[in-house]
Amino acid sequence: MKKIYLLLLALFAMPSFANTSNFQKIKQSKILKVCSESGYLPLEMKTATGKWLGFDIDMMKAYAQSIGTELVMLDTKWDGIIPSLISGKCDAVASSMAVTEERKNAVFFSNPYYENRFLIATKNTPENLKKFESLSSFNNPNVTIAVKTGASPDLFIQHSHVFDKAKVLRFDADADTVNAVLEGKANAFIYDTPYVKLASLHYPGKLAIFPQGFNGDHFAVAFRKGDKDLLDNFNKFLIQWKLQGNYSVSMKYYFEGTNWTAMLN
Repeated sequence: MKKIYLLLLALFAMPSFANTSNFQKIKQSKILKVCSESGYLPLEMKTATGKWLGFDIDMMKAYAQSIGTELVMLDTKWDGIIPSLISGKCDAVASSMAVTEERKNAVFFSNPYYENRFLIATKNTPENLKKFESLSSFNNPNVTIAVKTGASPDLFIQHSHVFDKAKVLRFDADADTVNAVLEGKANAFIYDTPYVKLASLHYPGKLAIFPQGFNGDHFAVAFRKGDKDLLDNFNKFLIQWKLQGNYSVSMKYYFEGTNWTAMLN
C-alpha cells in the first residue's frame, strides 16, 4: 500500500504536458517551425546555397528572436501548406498568404502585414498595347490568362465574373506564369503587385504592366486553430516591430531596392 501511495505521489509531482499550449512547447523546445513556399520574390526565396531570404523571413527571424527560439524554415508546396500547418509539421505559415473567408475557416490569421493588389501584365508589343486598353479588354474568349494554381488571383478568377469569358491557364510555379506570356502560351498573367513589378525589372522592356491594380487583399501569418496564445503573441510582436522601425527598414530593402538580388546568384 505504501509503495502504491509513493507511486501516485510521484506521478502527481511530475510536470504535466497535457495542458501545455503549443506556444509554451515552442518556447520550451526553443524551435519555431515555419512553413513557406520559396520562390515568391521578394517575400520568401532561397539562394543557390539554400539560404532563406526575403521580407517574410526577416519578419519571422525577428519574431523567433523575440521569444528566444531558433527559426526553422520548411520549404512546402503551396497546395500542401495549410494541411502541413494543421497536421503539426509547422507552427505557422509565413508565405505571402492572402486572408480569405475560405482559409479563415481552416486557420487563424494574424493582423495583416502587407496590403496587396493584383496587377495584370502582357508581353510588351505594339499589338498588345493597342489591344489591351482596360481590364474588360482581357475578358475575351480569345484571351488566355496565366495564374498560379490555388494562389489568390486564381481564387479571384474562380469566384468573380471579371475574367469569366477568358481562358485560364494554371501553373504550379510562379515563374511559369511569366514564362507563359514571354513564350506566347498566354496573353497575360495576373499576380500580386510585388511579383509583377519584380518580373518587369527582371525582364526589362519585355513586359507591359496594366497600370490599374484591382481586388485588394492582405497578407497575414497563419496559425492553427486553437493556438490563440501564439497568435496573440505574434500580433503584439508585429506592433512592436513596426514601432521600432524595423518593419520599415525591411520593406524599403526588399521593395524599393534590388541589392538583395545579388545574393540569389
